[in-house]
Amino acid sequence: MALFTGLVVNKVDRKGRVSVPAPFRAALTGLSFHGIVAYPAADGTRAIDGCGIDWLEQLSARFATANPFAPQFRNVQMAIFSNVDQLNFDGEGRVLLTPKLIEHANITEQAAFVGLGDKFQIWRPEVLEQARGDAMRQAVEEMATLDLPPAPPGDKR
Repeated sequence: MALFTGLVVNKVDRKGRVSVPAPFRAALTGLSFHGIVAYPAADGTRAIDGCGIDWLEQLSARFATANPFAPQFRNVQMAIFSNVDQLNFDGEGRVLLTPKLIEHANITEQAAFVGLGDKFQIWRPEVLEQARGDAMRQAVEEMATLDLPPAPPGDKR
């Protein structure tokens, strides 16, 4: 699984093309899809969630083990998978953000890529700075009580 860390701000051209940071592209090397998958942030923030196709494939496999007749699973699947855009890398490592994604995150001239471990987000830089400041303040309080679930079976971490 790809690992995304750091914060990089890149220029967005007038066509909506933006260079995906080189370390992010390197983390995606060897996957079945040569690009990123992106969708409006699932938590409702004005950001774009991004990941490799492997993350989406693993999520789909987890849904496949759920009750196929449970409406809440169908609703979540529809909310996520119907909003995913597969964005191919061009020869220079850029992707073309769709108008839907640009509008959702209100991205104009620059896009901030922020690593979140197995995923990343793309933000309008000014909005990210506010959200990041809020997250840092809250994290100080939450870290002491954070209880991570156990690693999946077979995971050697």
